[in-house]
Amino acid sequence: MESVATSLFDGVSPSEYAAMKTCFKAQVKTHRKGEEVPMPAARVGVVQRGALSLIKTDIDGTRTIFEQLGKGGVFGDMLGYAWADASFFLTADEDSDVLYIDYEHIVKRCPNACTHHSTVVANLVRLMSEKTQALSEHLEILTRRTTREKLLAYFSLLAAKNRSSYFTLPFSQTRLADYICVDRSAMARELRRLSDEGVLELDRRNVKLIGSRNFFQKR
Repeated sequence: MESVATSLFDGVSPSEYAAMKTCFKAQVKTHRKGEEVPMPAARVGVVQRGALSLIKTDIDGTRTIFEQLGKGGVFGDMLGYAWADASFFLTADEDSDVLYIDYEHIVKRCPNACTHHSTVVANLVRLMSEKTQALSEHLEILTRRTTREKLLAYFSLLAAKNRSSYFTLPFSQTRLADYICVDRSAMARELRRLSDEGVLELDRRNVKLIGSRNFFQKR
């Protein structure tokens, strides 16, 4: 799943942000690379530095990369990560700083009627909408029947988002296999076939889609 475009603090000035950190009783915590980060209960986490991956674990133990979160990325159980047949946690892909805010401090009425508070609430609503869209795109990929179809669906999505047949994968091939829920070796074989057939060129994480397909037409 691609990172969403909206940050929780879009439209908030540095001075307003500093005041809100105090008002919201926010706390910053550093997570080291490789550290497992639990999904915060009734809190919102905002990535200030670094990158984290959101992992979904199904009831049978299968793990899937659900979303990647870079600077400005937001997560928390209040953002819709409540599935009866799955649980969620995060891993730090690199050393990362995360700002944690109690959810109630965001949604409760501000006694000072601060404009920037209303802006944050509006951003939170927009974030939830963007996450719903991103989930829909991920499910569209996962519903494809074969590894080949999943790869091409994902690559065409990235090409469309970048408006170019050239793009860079946001993660390693090992994590790509987890993201589209396929066997790593089977995926590697399919990537070689696609390269041999002239469908794409692959250089580590750099991809070029070639051939007759116009992958980057706006969808």
